[in-house]
Amino acid sequence: MSERGGSITREGERFPPAPHELDFLALDPPAAGTAQPIADGVLWLRIPLPMELNHINVWLLEHGDGWWLVDTGMAEDVCRDAWLQLEEQALGGRRLTRIFVTHDHPDHMGLAPWLAARHGAGVWMSEYAHRSAGEFLDTDPGVLADRIRGFLHSHGVEVPPGVPPARGDHREWYGGLPPLAASPIDGDTIEAGGGRWQVVETGGHCRGHLCLHDASRRLLISGDQVLPSISPNVSVLSSAPEADPLREFLASLQRLGDCHPDTLVLPSHGRPFRGLHRRVADLTAHHQQQLAALRAFCTEPRTAFDVLPTLFRRVPRGFHRLLAVGEAVAHLNYLRGRGQVVRSVDPAGVVRFVAD
Repeated sequence: MSERGGSITREGERFPPAPHELDFLALDPPAAGTAQPIADGVLWLRIPLPMELNHINVWLLEHGDGWWLVDTGMAEDVCRDAWLQLEEQALGGRRLTRIFVTHDHPDHMGLAPWLAARHGAGVWMSEYAHRSAGEFLDTDPGVLADRIRGFLHSHGVEVPPGVPPARGDHREWYGGLPPLAASPIDGDTIEAGGGRWQVVETGGHCRGHLCLHDASRRLLISGDQVLPSISPNVSVLSSAPEADPLREFLASLQRLGDCHPDTLVLPSHGRPFRGLHRRVADLTAHHQQQLAALRAFCTEPRTAFDVLPTLFRRVPRGFHRLLAVGEAVAHLNYLRGRGQVVRSVDPAGVVRFVAD
């Protein structure tokens, strides 16, 4: 019963409005087994995913006689089959020399151990992300389920005994924990793909999330931090119920907004686009609107489950309900951190928030 199974809360009605149109790159997504050039030394690949969010974009950066790969796809046969086709048709007989993982969700790192073993490539990812993935994979599923059940109970969701608190463990989407060859940190530079890329650590969607920014060519590999048409999930997890990920997310958006207005954004899902400042403004405005609506609704003590209809036109079910509750708590914790709501806990351990 995982909180890490996907990058996006899928319910269509929760996608933020996009009043600003973006300038999408006038290229079709690469077909299976092929690569689409984006810039000198930078290729766009697309890996299918066995889920509603049905693809991930990954990026090849030329590096000597081989390639750097940014992100991998899940440890699923459909992803492995895609890579076998790519190795035959797109890599030009050159091996992967390094694998750079933007963050520790399974669509981004699931195939890292398999690809690293096939190509003899070292895996680079943040130390925090590597440690976090290891702790998740080492946690007994029953212990994790009990923790999630307790988290849901504390926020107003009762799961009947014997019923899993969220469908799907999703451990199968990870191919294990790869050995760590290097741990890039914020501000490091990487020379590959015909340019110099600065590592930019961002937060909110996932701690230890790393973007790559080539300022001279105005390119940004954004991972899940900035996507063109959907918002990354920003949730409080059962492992850190007091966290304030929305504060980290909004601060990271502001930081990425310092990139040049004409930056070409290479996202993990969707199509490459220009209009980073417009997208940052839309995402920021969306969360500010959600915060205002929550504060107006909490005229009396409310649980996170109580506020879901304020954030979503339809309350999600199953695993997506867990993500939705996590998002609600993220917004409520943000308001609490700014003294705009007060938190109380009743004798049964149920948490409520009321506007101050």
